[in-house]
Amino acid sequence: MKLETTPIEDLFVLHRAVHQDKRGQFTRLFAAEELASAGRPTEAVHVNSSLSVEAGTLRGIHFQLPPYAEAKVVACTAGAIWDVGVDLRPNSPTRFKWFGKKLTPENGLSMIIPEGFGHAFLTLEPNSIAVYVVSAIYAIEYESGVRYDDPALAIDWPTTPNVVSEKDLSWGRITERIAELDAGFSVNN
Repeated sequence: MKLETTPIEDLFVLHRAVHQDKRGQFTRLFAAEELASAGRPTEAVHVNSSLSVEAGTLRGIHFQLPPYAEAKVVACTAGAIWDVGVDLRPNSPTRFKWFGKKLTPENGLSMIIPEGFGHAFLTLEPNSIAVYVVSAIYAIEYESGVRYDDPALAIDWPTTPNVVSEKDLSWGRITERIAELDAGFSVNN
């Protein structure tokens, strides 16, 4: 496993080895010891998987506030997704900046989304499966999100989302939520 830096501190692209033979392929989606030796220790509390039937399905932008802020290691095991991390940390020089990467089973890439970041992905193919290793338990009272189409974030989605949940459409915009974000993420700063 190799970590690739991005323009946003603490947000990484993980390069995994993909072994192929006549049976198909094999890759290790998560290896705590290898991530720790690469400089990004990540605890695994949950492993989640989501299947999105239609191309153009958007999930996010999601995060949990402290004390249940979570890091995620995200991979795509079928189809293709465009994965995005958004820096929400109050004192970060890259606050409200985003970085996206295409993840597929073939390219062996994962995103490492740290605590204090929002996360979203958009499916690029039908029947896409995302798997994410999460570092904190799911605590609904600490769950939050922001709109995927917030002009303050100006995320350049590779295609227009055509399936978005009512919940994801109900999240407010960053400008309406700055005080909440600052108070929530400042707990551990």
